[in-house]
Amino acid sequence: MDYDAVVFDMDGVLIERSPSWVFDDAAERTLAEAGIDDPTAREFRVVRTLEGGLDTASEHFESTHGVAFEDLWRRRNELVTENQVAAIEDGEKSLYDDATAPLELPGARGIVSNNQHTAVETVLDRFELRDRFDTWYGLRPGIGDVGAEKPATGYMERALSDLTADRAVYVGDRSSDVAAAHNAGIDAALVRREFNADTDPEPTPEYDVGSLHELVERLTAAD
Repeated sequence: MDYDAVVFDMDGVLIERSPSWVFDDAAERTLAEAGIDDPTAREFRVVRTLEGGLDTASEHFESTHGVAFEDLWRRRNELVTENQVAAIEDGEKSLYDDATAPLELPGARGIVSNNQHTAVETVLDRFELRDRFDTWYGLRPGIGDVGAEKPATGYMERALSDLTADRAVYVGDRSSDVAAAHNAGIDAALVRREFNADTDPEPTPEYDVGSLHELVERLTAAD
């Protein structure tokens, strides 16, 4: 294999994406706990997806409801992680059948995810994968990590530093993953799942594969 490290996205690559109720319920409960009992549709979307951006959200909730959006966003993210645990336990969020295939590749392994860091650690523990990775990063729940999502490279660069990798490849499922890899100066692989089967990624990844088994074959072809 031409790489000394492989770094993975988590959701959509190693494990199924979270069902939508995970985020819907987190937003609803966050608003209810803050005493916002009859939120507008836009307020719901802002807490669910940060629609409109952080500055607009902060100004609105503080001026309209007297609530610090920082507190809402942190609580929303805590509940998203809590709900993901429930989804895993109920069999709604499982490892892909090919998830362990690339874990047999030589070299160092890491995870860089846009999911919450606590959710990454939960997945590693629930599926007994913690010892299969050398480093992992997800987002922290506070507003300090707004903007740290891929294609930003901060956590990717930390992971590559931890792995002391001269040549690495990042495995994702979205164009933002490919862009993050290229922004960090490494190669990218896009793995196809049912939800992204027809995606036309931009920028173009070095590897475009139908499964993680195929990725292993491609990476080891020259061995």
